[in-house]
Amino acid sequence: MATKRHTSPSAAPVAATPEAAWNAASDLPRQQLSLATESACAMFRGFEAMRKIQEKAAHQALQHYSRAAEKLKEASEPAQLMQIQADLMRFDLESATQYWQQLGAVAADMQREWMACYTHLADNGALARVGSAVDGFSGLANGFNPFFPVSSRTEAS
Repeated sequence: MATKRHTSPSAAPVAATPEAAWNAASDLPRQQLSLATESACAMFRGFEAMRKIQEKAAHQALQHYSRAAEKLKEASEPAQLMQIQADLMRFDLESATQYWQQLGAVAADMQREWMACYTHLADNGALARVGSAVDGFSGLANGFNPFFPVSSRTEAS
């Protein structure tokens, strides 16, 4: 018994013929490849954005620490040394917080893009067409038994 599947209004009904079921099912590998490729693109965009954040953070740290190194060469009193050290600690805490917030935002964007890929697959009716194809194949398969043809089963009943 085939279960009723919910289809989107844009999904064209698939006739329960072997050809229509086969056409819908044979489109599945193309859809899977397209989904995998779009997901990979989203991942690579995210990795690229993360790399840019890392590069920017390293550049800012280099500049800040270089200035601190110059100040340390010129410092002569313990209070100056403590001030430079406190400034470095403040910079480290603030920049680390900003760094992780930015990485988290990029990771969330990457996740959103991945979900959009899967949502697009559902919204364009592809899942409904595959479901109809499965229903079509199961409907065809219900009457097929190579060991006991339909005519001999109905006669024996």
